Amino acid sequence: MRRAVSWAWKIAIVPACVAYQYLVHSSVSNGQFDTLHLVLMWMPLAALACWIVARSRNKPLWLSIVLAAGAIIYILEHRERLGLAVSSGISHAAVNLFLLWYFGSTLVPGREPLITRFARRLHGVLQPAMEQLTRELTVAWCVFFSVQLIASALLYAFAPLHVWSLFINLLNLPLLALMFVGQSAFRTLRYPDCPRASIWQAIEAFTKDASLSKSVEVR
Repeated sequence: MRRAVSWAWKIAIVPACVAYQYLVHSSVSNGQFDTLHLVLMWMPLAALACWIVARSRNKPLWLSIVLAAGAIIYILEHRERLGLAVSSGISHAAVNLFLLWYFGSTLVPGREPLITRFARRLHGVLQPAMEQLTRELTVAWCVFFSVQLIASALLYAFAPLHVWSLFINLLNLPLLALMFVGQSAFRTLRYPDCPRASIWQAIEAFTKDASLSKSVEVR
């Protein structure tokens, strides 16, 4: 029962994220400045503050950073009506920067690549080909997060606001799903004999690692 509730909660997160991102894109694109606009604008910072309170060892520092970001959003909202756009942009950048660090920090000498660690937990002892595959996939995810950040910055600088919002909001999850499909295709074509894991197993391995690893705590 407890496991079923846990999975139901995880599954519910996906439509909730889709709904939130759709509402954000709609509000940014249509220039809506109602109560929903304000709720959407402050929701990411509120969630981040809750996460910091729960996980951070240096709460005053990180909460000060959140308050500074909130002040910037507040000023831009009142001067340029860009508060929601900036809030969603900060959220998108923060998530991708964190994941880039989380994956990339395991590629340094002396550490085990993150996906190799996941695979070892799922399959036990790994063959050399599997270790090579999982290292390459860890690098590929680092490239994916880097491209997300670079594309977002370029679109914000040179494209209309609604195009940038489309990329960081509505295309965010489809691109993530496409990355999983590409990962599976790469593994099948280049390493057909390596054991496989489903997307759900990969997500479960990631969430377990994130909950158990002290490295994800904000210092």
